[in-house]
Amino acid sequence: MNKITTTHQFIYGSFFLIVLVGTVWLYWGGLNGTYLFDDSPNLADLADIENTRDIAKFVTEGISSQLGRPISLLTFALQAHHWPNSPWDFKYVNLMIHLVNGCLIFLLVLYLTRLMKLPEKRGRLLALLTASLWLVHPIQVSTVLYVIQRMTQLTVLFTLAGLLAYLKGRQQLAQDQLKSGFFWVSIGVGLGGILATLSKENGILLVLYILVLEITVLHTLPKPRYWRIWSWIFLYFPLILLAFYFATHVSSLLHAYNIRDFTMGERLLTQARLLTEYFGKTIFPHPQAFGLFHDDYPISRHILNPPATLFSVIFIISMFGAAISLRRKYSVFSLGVLWFLAGHILESSFIGLVIAFEHRNYLPIFGILFASIYGMLWLFDRFSNIFLRKIAILVSVLWLSIFPIITYSETDLWGKPLMQAALWAKEKPLSRYAQSHAAALFASRGDFDRVENYYKTMVKNFPQDASPHLLWLLAACIFDKIEPPNIEQVLHYSEIGKIDMLTSVALNTIMGRAGQCDQILQSDAIHQLFKAVLKNPNSRPYRGNIYFIYGKFYANHEKNYDQAIVMVDKTSTNTAQLKMQRLFWLIKANRFEEALIYVKKIREEFDSISRNLYADDLIYFESLAFKLQKIFEEIKQHRSTTD
Repeated sequence: MNKITTTHQFIYGSFFLIVLVGTVWLYWGGLNGTYLFDDSPNLADLADIENTRDIAKFVTEGISSQLGRPISLLTFALQAHHWPNSPWDFKYVNLMIHLVNGCLIFLLVLYLTRLMKLPEKRGRLLALLTASLWLVHPIQVSTVLYVIQRMTQLTVLFTLAGLLAYLKGRQQLAQDQLKSGFFWVSIGVGLGGILATLSKENGILLVLYILVLEITVLHTLPKPRYWRIWSWIFLYFPLILLAFYFATHVSSLLHAYNIRDFTMGERLLTQARLLTEYFGKTIFPHPQAFGLFHDDYPISRHILNPPATLFSVIFIISMFGAAISLRRKYSVFSLGVLWFLAGHILESSFIGLVIAFEHRNYLPIFGILFASIYGMLWLFDRFSNIFLRKIAILVSVLWLSIFPIITYSETDLWGKPLMQAALWAKEKPLSRYAQSHAAALFASRGDFDRVENYYKTMVKNFPQDASPHLLWLLAACIFDKIEPPNIEQVLHYSEIGKIDMLTSVALNTIMGRAGQCDQILQSDAIHQLFKAVLKNPNSRPYRGNIYFIYGKFYANHEKNYDQAIVMVDKTSTNTAQLKMQRLFWLIKANRFEEALIYVKKIREEFDSISRNLYADDLIYFESLAFKLQKIFEEIKQHRSTTD
């Protein structure tokens, strides 16, 4: 390594270190924000962690997906002592993960440019600019400062680590170093993919990213012996398994749309518009284009409603077609487009998820940024006129400076929760989440007039929804300075109105407040609320959870454990926590024989992990049921003898 090379490495390394420090500065004020949206539902059980067994239960019982995302949950569990009083600490860890991911992006570009045979100096410049832009892009703010999206950050971390290991092995295979080469590509795909997928399901996209690289910028690399066999096992087979999973779970995919106000076809059309907007915001961001809540995004009901749908569908299909047909001649352009689309193939396609979230772009925008920077430098090289070069430099600097400026304005807003909530509620009057978030936040600060106005706005904008009426009633229950809504109107819309996730949230909190606001909600009124919601045909997708909440009301407030068991038996869920709750209620209802039989049933139904985690609890409850059964029998026998 010569002196000039060492000097260049030091210069680029120093500049990147400055960028990392600058990223910390940009985000620092945003760390003062609060918890949002899905944070509490996913992390509330952190409050129950007291030992390693509790950590194991939390990690293995995630509610986000079927896989549970245990690696992500483990990182949260290790911070349980900060919950719920210090969101700053959770956001700080997210920021540190973001910096690590930025470093991995830098290394990824260095590896790619070396395999592309670009000059070393150009490769370092591409790495510096691409990683820097990725780090300070404003679309990343809602991933870094939204606590629960650590899941997205971690799956990207392991995906990038897997890609780096793969590229290391791919380079060795190109040099005919078969043993070490196949080792590294296998470790990259196998270990990297497993860790990424256990952080969040998007980790399976690692193999798709690799295939995009192979058909674009790596297509000139020689394929070694046994490559076809290896690629079928490690690259194509996981995708075949994924396709087989979706093909055999069509009913569950369609079932997910029962809680949405759009069909699968409408979602696909809407995603075309969203992808086009994401694409535009990635290259040309503008102030106030970013945020967390997008549930008010207009749905494309057909190809011409709205008219932008047709343009977006044509744009996406054209970009995809151009990327495929030009993948050898303009491989970097194709990489940018195909990488972006590959990164969105799960969350922005046919799966019935919430319509839009910016965190879905966390890794996909890398392709667009890399291709854009590459294209900018390519054009710059072709300007022989000094004046044109100066103009190009000026335009490039102005373009690059837009990103951190907008990011700073966004992070500054995220660090001021009240201002953020008020602004989002003002800008998005048709967002249920923005309105309810603002109401809850201002209620916690005692601004009751504002809270009441938010709920009145929700009732006005969503007159057929049950949740605004229930949330308003709940707020009046908690804060006596808020004028309660008409209870008959609340019951009416609970029975016929639209039911959503906020309805369950409101009922669960009302259940927890039972007995604390009898002036508004007495026991009979709460029963009426539950019966009205359960009678509502729109509540069908949520009934399992609502029955469980109703069961907790019977048990905790009325001590009617028999009826609580009736309610829990109507739920469709079958989690370990629910089973243990049912067992506890059987004992409280003095149904000891049933409890002992149920303990045996739980042991048979539990998998090995749950069986070990709950072994002590099951032994305790079994012993308790047996002892109480014996005591009750003795009392019964004594009474009969006395009689």
